Amino acid sequence: MLKLEPDKYPIDLSLEAIGKDFESSHCLLIKAQTGAGKTTRLPPYLLSRTDGKVLVLEPRRLAAKLSAARCAEILGEDVGKTVGHHIRLDKKISNDTRLIFITEGLFFSYIKESPDLGSFSTIIIDEFHERNIYTDLALSMAKMLQQTKRPDLKIVVMSATLETKRLETYLGTPKVYDIPGRVYPIQIEYHPPAEQGGRRGREHWELNATRAIVNLAKDQRCPKNILVFLSGMGAIRSLEQSLAGKLPPDIEVLPLHSTLPKSQQDKVFSGGKRKIILSTNIAETSLTIPNITGVVDLGNERRASFAPWSGMPLLQLKNISKASATQRAGRAGRVQEGIVYRLYSEGDHFHFEDFTPPEIKRVELSHSLLDLMELGYHPDMVDWFEAPEEKNLKNAMDLLETLGAVVDGKMTKLGRFIAALPLHPRHAAMLYECSRENLSDTLLGACILSEGSILGKNAHFREEDKEICDLCVQIDLLKAHFTNDKTNDYPVSFLDPKKIKRVLDLYKMISPIIMCPQVSGGKISHKHLTSALLRGFPDRVAAKRKVTKGKKVFHSYNFCLGRGGKLGRTSSIVGSSPEYIIVLDALEDPKANAAVGTTIQSASSISKEALLQTNNSLMASEKQTAFNEKKGTITISTITKYGKLALSENSSLPVIPKGDALVQLIKDNWPWPFETSEELDKYNQRVRILNEAKIEHNCPGLTGEMFDLFLECCIDDETELGEIKESNLKDLIYAQLSPPDIYILDSEAPEIIKLSNSKQFILHYEEHHPCIYARVQDLYSVNVHPLIASNTLPITIKLLSPAERVTQIVSDLPNFWENSWEAVRKELKSRYPKHHWADDPVSAPPIRILKKSKS
Repeated sequence: MLKLEPDKYPIDLSLEAIGKDFESSHCLLIKAQTGAGKTTRLPPYLLSRTDGKVLVLEPRRLAAKLSAARCAEILGEDVGKTVGHHIRLDKKISNDTRLIFITEGLFFSYIKESPDLGSFSTIIIDEFHERNIYTDLALSMAKMLQQTKRPDLKIVVMSATLETKRLETYLGTPKVYDIPGRVYPIQIEYHPPAEQGGRRGREHWELNATRAIVNLAKDQRCPKNILVFLSGMGAIRSLEQSLAGKLPPDIEVLPLHSTLPKSQQDKVFSGGKRKIILSTNIAETSLTIPNITGVVDLGNERRASFAPWSGMPLLQLKNISKASATQRAGRAGRVQEGIVYRLYSEGDHFHFEDFTPPEIKRVELSHSLLDLMELGYHPDMVDWFEAPEEKNLKNAMDLLETLGAVVDGKMTKLGRFIAALPLHPRHAAMLYECSRENLSDTLLGACILSEGSILGKNAHFREEDKEICDLCVQIDLLKAHFTNDKTNDYPVSFLDPKKIKRVLDLYKMISPIIMCPQVSGGKISHKHLTSALLRGFPDRVAAKRKVTKGKKVFHSYNFCLGRGGKLGRTSSIVGSSPEYIIVLDALEDPKANAAVGTTIQSASSISKEALLQTNNSLMASEKQTAFNEKKGTITISTITKYGKLALSENSSLPVIPKGDALVQLIKDNWPWPFETSEELDKYNQRVRILNEAKIEHNCPGLTGEMFDLFLECCIDDETELGEIKESNLKDLIYAQLSPPDIYILDSEAPEIIKLSNSKQFILHYEEHHPCIYARVQDLYSVNVHPLIASNTLPITIKLLSPAERVTQIVSDLPNFWENSWEAVRKELKSRYPKHHWADDPVSAPPIRILKKSKS
């Protein structure tokens, strides 16, 4: 058993008790405040009490690496021996490794490799309160694994702000521990940006943050390090520049984020100078930074979501939750009394959400669904801790079906290909069945789309540039950058070096998976890239719609699934304004006019010929018939469509349709030539009632093949369209029935019903249950509920007010008179005092002899 330095962290006092419960329980819930030592003390201790391996899931790459390093240090070893880490693009594991820290997104790859996780005895899910999508999925998978293949598997869930009651219910009877941290009193002050007056609004956040940090560095209540919470790396860089030269030389400013090199990470955790640490929310709970006595909180974060238009992952700037604000503030009170500057108002804080909504409720789910399906789980089979929104699940499944990754609820070969790649399904689909000579260029394009445009602030395009593909421009620029090609149309200064690095890191990661050849010189083939883009964005095709307003011409487009948009000025293809495009990225404004409510930011042209050669599910042919009443002829047009976009139209010569041609014509265009199919629908409902009441008859249901036969019986070789148009649909139906069957149909499922007070009403069969509409006065003296179908089926009575609105729905009239009428009568009498409301409706005569029913 591992011997730790006693009482160094608050959790040390509970380790022995936790260890005993660990050996006898299937689940543990550990709620431990930040700084209690849960992440670095508990995993190695539990490892010492089990023979199997321990897998620790962390929400962040930096937390996984640093936690592994700290645990290895406790054991007196280097990372890669007993303790290892595995994150994207970085793996330090050996045959001796038994404690592995991974980012939770990699958990599925471990299950795919070993479906029962046979070598692991324990799964530890850390920082569960962050509720990333793969946190929830990992918990669901671990629980289902424990309940099926691995009843011996132990699950430990840890967090700083754990919702234990819901988790206790979800996991059964787990042992629960609440470990306090070392917390000293903190003072909280609010310093929102100053109002500048007039239309200028509030001062820039950067000015306010710089002033706050400089002031806090002088504040005697904060003698040690200051932790500043910012929304992302861009904000960190901006503030770092703003602070330059404004602080004493004995204070150093250090960034902290997930992509920081190890040498710079080490500076944050080392001694020496007093530090101002500019951090993302990674320092909120995932990492414990030493000697913090001051916190500056800007109150925002980049929160995972997805773009409504493309479904692509998106980081949106959002206010943090109250729970996050509390965690951030608590960082100032770990070593002594501390001070917190909140750079927002107390009123702002009041309106923050209590907790951050879980990712599973707000991110795009298509790749997650593929991960589940590859393991044999349909979404309906998953035991969710908190289920995703049905709308998001449906949208994700619709996309997978559109791409061809799922057919009839099952993964296809394409679906398995997509699931193996760390790309959004749209981008992965681009690479499927791509020719080897074009694979490297296509992979570059997929990586650019995945990581975002590689163009910097200097990039600009003019209408005279007349490009045909935004993505081609970026791929060619990137290739020119590597080959030092001076002949490219645009300078490489258009590129952003940081964005290039992200794209290349992803390219290097995926390249060996798909055995991609090296990038070759020369420009990309737009024709081949178009084919790839159509595989990934088949539902994003648009056709040009020329709109002129005054002297301005707007480059507007109709989308293949409806709505429309305009080509933005940032797109390089605005000058060529092609007839057809594949939209790669767009900004949608749901409140704007549907025809132009979307600004197309990135697109690629595609020819009509290329669209006509596609064979995906959006490609269809539609026949339209035009009837010339004077000549009695029809013209049949065959329209080839891509979604809602008409690509081509071929029209026949005018003909006089007869016989089989007329039958087929009506089948293809039903209910034409009739106004509606109401009479046919009503007839089929009446036949259904006869069948359900088991009344003997020979009335056929006119659906499917029987409907086709009905048309053939109505139309012989000499029947012309004009004759059918002049016919009554009900008469045509009745002409196919024998007199006995007509009698049974009209008596057992009548169109008009006569009540015991001699009132007659039209029976409506539109709904599943037949009904009549009646004013209450028309039902006076009726004390027997009307029945049809050999007195087996009570009809529904919908009572109308004098204003012809349904006020009551009655299925048992005698019961209504006896138990409900008095209350209903009082209400109606107060609203309509001039009308007659009988005290005793059973004995009262009907007010009117004739009644025109609602039809």
